[in-house]
This record gives sequence, C-alpha cells and structure tokens, in this order.
Amino acid sequence: MAVNHHKHLLPSLAILAVVSAFIVIAMGAYTRLADAGLGCPDWPTCYGHVLWPQGAAEIDQANIDYAVTPVVVSKTWPEQVHRLLASSLGLLSLTILLVVSRQSHHRSLKRKIHGLVAILLLALIVRIALTAGWTISDQAMYDSFDIILMLISLTVMSLLAWLAYRQLKPRSEGLLLLAAFIVAAVILQGLFGMWTVTLKVWPQVVTGHLLGGFTVVALFWLLSLHLVTTPWHLNADKVSSAQSLQTLAIIALLVIILQVALGGWTTSNYAAVACPDFPTCQNSWWPSMDFQQGFDITQGIGPNYLGGVMDNAARMAIHMAHRIGALITCLIVIMVAVRLLRLQQRSSTRFAILLLAVLGTQVLLGLANIILHFPIAVAVAHNAMAAILLLTMITLNYRLQTLQTMEYGHE
Repeated sequence: MAVNHHKHLLPSLAILAVVSAFIVIAMGAYTRLADAGLGCPDWPTCYGHVLWPQGAAEIDQANIDYAVTPVVVSKTWPEQVHRLLASSLGLLSLTILLVVSRQSHHRSLKRKIHGLVAILLLALIVRIALTAGWTISDQAMYDSFDIILMLISLTVMSLLAWLAYRQLKPRSEGLLLLAAFIVAAVILQGLFGMWTVTLKVWPQVVTGHLLGGFTVVALFWLLSLHLVTTPWHLNADKVSSAQSLQTLAIIALLVIILQVALGGWTTSNYAAVACPDFPTCQNSWWPSMDFQQGFDITQGIGPNYLGGVMDNAARMAIHMAHRIGALITCLIVIMVAVRLLRLQQRSSTRFAILLLAVLGTQVLLGLANIILHFPIAVAVAHNAMAAILLLTMITLNYRLQTLQTMEYGHE
C-alpha cells in the first residue's frame, strides 16, 4: 500500500509543481509590468516585514527606516507575494528531491547529489543571515559575496549536468539527477530575485530572472512528462518521417527560447511602449534605431534602472527585434505544424492543431498588447502564453525523442 502511495505521490507533486511554477511566472510578470520590482527595497523581507507594512503606523515607521524609498502599497504586496510563492516552490522542489531519493537505490550518486545541494542551501542560508547586518559601508563586501554565491551556484549546476552526462541513468537515477538539477535551478532563481532588488532591476539580471523562471517551469514539466506520459505511437511507415522532424523541432525550441529572451530584454528595458503602433513603429516601417545601444549588455551596475535608462532609438531597436523574432518564430513553428500534419496520424494531427492554436493565441495577445496600448492583464497573459508555447514545444521534442512504432491493432 505504501509503495502504491509513493507511486502516485511523485506524479502529483510534479504536476502541482508545474502549476505552482506557472503561477509564479504569471505573478512575476505582473510584478515586473506593474513596476513593482523594487516595491520592497530589502530582501528577503519587505521593509523589515515578513509580509509588508500594513496600517498607518507600520507604513509611517517604514518610511522613517527607508526614507529614500517610501512605501507604495500598490507595489509592496505584488513583490512580496511573488517572493513567498517562489519560496514555496523551493520547498516543493526539495520535497520532490526527497521523494525521488527515497525511491532511488543508487547510494553513491545520492551522496554526491545531496552534498552538492547542501552546499547550495548553506550558501543561501548564509546570504539570508548576512542580510540582517546589511549597511551601506558593507556594500562592497556583499557584492563580492554575491559574486562568489553566483559562481558556487553555476559550479554546482555544472557538476550536476556533468553527473547527468556521465551517468548511465537508469530511470530512477535519471529522475534523481533531474530533481536535483531542479532544486539547484530554483535556488539560483531565488538568488536572481535577490539580485533584482540589490542591483536595482539591472536589465541583465531581470532578463536572467525571467529566463530562470521559464527554465524552472520547463524542468518541472519535463519531470512530469517522464512520470505521466506514455510514448507516442506511430505507424511503422511514419516513424522515420517523424524522426526526421527532430532537428526542425529542436531548432523551433531554440528559436522560442531566444524569442523569450528577447521578450525579457524588451520588458527589462521598458521597450514595449517604444512602438505604440502596428504594423509600423512610430509611424515608420523602419524608424531610426540604435541597435548598438539597445543590445549593449555591458551596462554598468549602479544606477537605478527602474523605468529604463535607454533613449527611444535604442528601445525601438529592441522592440523591432522582438517583432522580427516573433515573425521568425511563427514561420518555424508553422513549418513544424505542417510537417506534423503530413504524418497523417491522429496523434500528430491533434498536436499540430494544438501547436497552431497556442501560437495563434500568443500572436493575438502580442497584437492586442499594442492595439490596446499595453494593458497589464493582456501583457501578463502574453507572458503566460509564452510559457505555454515553450512547454508545448518541449512536449513535442520529448515525444519525438521517445516515439515508438505502433503495434498492429494498437490504435
């Protein structure tokens, strides 16, 4: 009975994690689009509160303690709710790792993974503890510690990836490595959330934070696919055609990831409103744009980037690049859908229709953003649909990598 319980517990936890990660992404988009990224000037508390200052007395005291950044109630709660949701996702990822570890019999691998995760957790705990003693004079020391922390995080993730590459990976060991990698990704994502505040919404960090959120939900989704999906069965004469689609599907996935990164760069530099008209931009098909400044990733740390610091020519360059990226993404995804339809299999046809529906919805939301002058609800939906498009393409790649020949009479 206990075995059966654990058998169903892990898939349920994985699906719960996907839903939770999706909510965190949506809440993060709302926080970013509502300019609430600096709604709490400290981390991980908000004006020294576990939640946020509420009531006149708490707000007055917070305004005294943080005179440079007075409380804006409409921005405090989105930021702190986003943090709390992300923290719960971290606990959920650790729970999944614990459940997978209990099911695995590979003791040597478990020791290595637990050691690496423990290093990450210890570094994070030390960083949170040091926050209590934060002073302006200590800024350089904390900046140095943050750099060390980032290097530790990237090193641990690299070692986990190396273990995954070297391991023969029976099913349980593969899941164990994936679960550990998810924990590391969630911790690194939490650190990017901290750096978003401490580095004053530095565009490079904000974009990395957005990509980290998409990475986390993608990893949880991949874990769910491992646990709950059955292989895609195709007729024997269609298998080779489907396998030939794998390269194009991988290219489509990479293009979507690049387009998500462009979207992150657009929003982190406040470039969405640079072109308020469509299909032109500032009433021109090709306005005067500054691509060099727009894609300068060497912007220094120091100024407050809330609201952006680039001039309009640079922001238009970013916006137009995102539009061009959207066009390229549409063409490649449509090519994938057409190839799926040509397989003339019920499962592949259904997936092609799903892929086109998700793509079409995303395009309409992007157009609605411009036509309706960037309402926050539509912008958040545009972010959420980008995640759905990414997960849909990951699913297709997973199915193509695991497809099997259909036995006679299977369908």
